[in-house]
Amino acid sequence: MKNNRVSLIKNVSSIGVVQIANYVFPLITIPIISRIIGPDKFGVINFAASFVAYFTLLIGFGFDLTATRKVASKPDDVENRNRVFSEVFITQCLLLLLSVCVFLLCLFEIPQLATEKPVAIYTFITCLATVMTQNWLFQAMQDLPKIAILSLVSKVLFTIMVLTLVRTRQDYIWQPLSLSLSQLIVAIGSFTWSIKRYKIKFYPVKLINCVKLIWQEKIYFMSLCLISLYSNTNIVVLGLVQSAKQVGFYTSGQKLISIIQSVISIPIGQALYPYLAKAFGESKEKGINIAQRLTQLVFIFTFLSGIAIIFIAPIGIRFFYGKSFLPAINVCRILAFIPMFVTINTVLGIHVMLNLKMDKVFLRVVCISASISVVINFILVKNFGYIGSAYTWILTEMINFLLFFFILKRNGVTMITRNSLSLSNLSETINSIRGKKI
Repeated sequence: MKNNRVSLIKNVSSIGVVQIANYVFPLITIPIISRIIGPDKFGVINFAASFVAYFTLLIGFGFDLTATRKVASKPDDVENRNRVFSEVFITQCLLLLLSVCVFLLCLFEIPQLATEKPVAIYTFITCLATVMTQNWLFQAMQDLPKIAILSLVSKVLFTIMVLTLVRTRQDYIWQPLSLSLSQLIVAIGSFTWSIKRYKIKFYPVKLINCVKLIWQEKIYFMSLCLISLYSNTNIVVLGLVQSAKQVGFYTSGQKLISIIQSVISIPIGQALYPYLAKAFGESKEKGINIAQRLTQLVFIFTFLSGIAIIFIAPIGIRFFYGKSFLPAINVCRILAFIPMFVTINTVLGIHVMLNLKMDKVFLRVVCISASISVVINFILVKNFGYIGSAYTWILTEMINFLLFFFILKRNGVTMITRNSLSLSNLSETINSIRGKKI
């Protein structure tokens, strides 16, 4: 038990430290690139990235969670590891082929992509990186520092390439190429590294097995698709209805929030899932108890982070983007508590509900939220532009939280109580996780 806690703390800490280092590089690139290309070209780049994100979502198909769960439950089973790895890789290759066909059709049919073909094509290269990236395997084996190292290398390569290639406003097309190539290079390294480290042997995989795998994991993938409707689709709708400059204002504020969210959510999420999955595997009661204790820590930490974001938003926007992006300050303030809601919703929805085999309930909740989000999105974006996009996202995450919380409570699982937020209980939780108290 103590070793598990030590491993958890080590994984969270190591990834947290390197994630912070990873996001030091945007402190170098964003202030320079955003001032060179301006809000409109910044919007063009981010619209293409949001559109291509649908394809990376399809290719990923939620395997970062589902494949992790299969391997993490039996980490020492070499045959199981090889079989899962082979099935996931071949299935992703087939999904990549499908994505290429659909993307080529969209490239000529959607005006916003047709007028910026180089940006769209360069951005699409990230789909190749998605196929080659094997972070889910490192996560399943609880070898999380490897993910952090690979991410750090990717950031270094991107920083060098983008600062070398983007010198004038017309060079904006090289930004997505720099990002895609840096991710692809690291992804190939990740693929090679994972095969050698875990002695992966490829098993022959029949087409029917790939189809069965897709069908088997459809519920979680559909939930991810629905989640993208209120996180990623905001940008796509904004780009289709409003100008590229409005996309630039929204995405600049959103990106700053996403950096903060990644520093908070990625270390917690990647480290907690195998830990909680193992706890739930031992007993339902143990999994719920650990999830409750971790939820209170997440809530307090992310709530204080949200307060801080409200106050530092003007400084952050001016520093990162310059005076031409000042309208993005309001976006940051509206989205200040997004890291809190996203992280808690991840714990409640993915870590708790899925481990309690409430997959269909989870999907139903996300479906309701996504449907509401789409309606709100079109209404608010059409009338309020980029500010409407910001309100849509925060409102949707709040709806998600309320639904997750009350459904779990109705099923006898109360994740946050008044007593759980007391200082004495918080101290007890910290000591428990550190292994000083069981």
